[in-house]
Amino acid sequence: MKQTAIILLLVGLLWPVQAPEASGWATALDIPVGGFKESPPSPGEALSKSILQLQRVQRRKFSPNSLGVLVETLDGSKVIAEHNSDLPFNPASVMKLATSFFALERLGPDYRFHTRILADDQLDAHRKALKGDLYLVSDGDPLFQTSDALAFGRALVRRGLRRVEGDLVVVGPFAIDAFPNSQASAQQVRRCLTRLGIRITGRVIHVDTDTIDLNRKIHYLSHNSEPLKNILWLQNAHSINEIADRLGDLLGGSEVLRQFLIGAAGLEPQEIFVARPSGLEHNRMTPRAGVKILRSLNAWLEAHQMKLQDVLPVAGRDEGTLFGRLRDQNCLGGILGKTGTNPSKDGGVSTLAGVAYTRDYGPLIYAIFNSNGRITAFRRWQDYFLRNLMEESGGVGQFLPPRTDLALLSSFWVPSPYLESLGEESTMVKKSVTRNSYVKKARYSRKVARHASKSAPRRKA
Repeated sequence: MKQTAIILLLVGLLWPVQAPEASGWATALDIPVGGFKESPPSPGEALSKSILQLQRVQRRKFSPNSLGVLVETLDGSKVIAEHNSDLPFNPASVMKLATSFFALERLGPDYRFHTRILADDQLDAHRKALKGDLYLVSDGDPLFQTSDALAFGRALVRRGLRRVEGDLVVVGPFAIDAFPNSQASAQQVRRCLTRLGIRITGRVIHVDTDTIDLNRKIHYLSHNSEPLKNILWLQNAHSINEIADRLGDLLGGSEVLRQFLIGAAGLEPQEIFVARPSGLEHNRMTPRAGVKILRSLNAWLEAHQMKLQDVLPVAGRDEGTLFGRLRDQNCLGGILGKTGTNPSKDGGVSTLAGVAYTRDYGPLIYAIFNSNGRITAFRRWQDYFLRNLMEESGGVGQFLPPRTDLALLSSFWVPSPYLESLGEESTMVKKSVTRNSYVKKARYSRKVARHASKSAPRRKA
């Protein structure tokens, strides 16, 4: 009897005991272990506290699979927080980070798009007419707007042009404002010229660059865009879909972008699906893929003597979608990010990805994907989580100043020596045309989205 008791005692002492959970978040949220490829790492206090707060807000509507988070150090040596990092989500406009990387790699940060105005013949000053066709030659400026068309039209009017006796021929990948294709954009240019008093008696035609010999034409005006890095900053700060879609299409389209990311950022094929370079429609990206893209983009920028702030806004300081967010003292000036919003897909999508500059860990790359819920609640939760993360990491480690050199992007048309020799009919002063329309449109679109989100009927629990 005594021997039996001793044996039972030894078995009880030597039997392996399961270690308790390092954090109660997995048990509290009832996340099945089978949903992970391997045992999930214990998240930091910031994530566990924030997830429980999100669960309390959403109550029965909350699903663990509607949230994906990954936060890592810049070199990838330490995971700070992780949840569903390999589950694909709709990234919405966070996809613009991938498009920015794609455009920078293919074109370079200082690339400028070139647009020219050519003609078949010289201007007949006596008749105020142009014999033959007028040509607008474009290489795909994604920021070209109605204001640009009006600007070159005014330049021609000042030199005496009132009638084009041929066609208006638009050459190359041309787009203006939100018009869906090059032919519709060409018609908008005609309307702009008509508005200024220039009558075009012929047709409006769009042709490819290699279908016409432009060397024999007479050069009238030329226009260079802002450097690509400035265009990308404007795109990302205000989340302008037209710019991203035009850049992606110009460089080969969605599948070419996807293959580029697989090669340049080391993504697995199942981690990324690109439907639209802007992030519209049903794109897919895992939080891990978002972190990989940001890390690769940062490395590319550093290799070209640039920094992430050259293409991303500072939360709470730079104008745009992040201007009113993360303005607490323990966050302000320490977080770069790209927002994503799509209230009509996947039950409501809100995403945020970027870099947080912390005191204890240095730069932390983060990707936060929320779906199936209210956009405003998701944004509040993302800010709540990042505030907790910054506090847990010792506060702001590097304060980033706001951008002041991109308040207004301007458009200038340069006359050729021939056109300059004609002189001007009036004493109108040449003025830069400020590119406000895209920014105003972005603000208006966000207001419409917020109104639609508030007025949408709430689903029953």
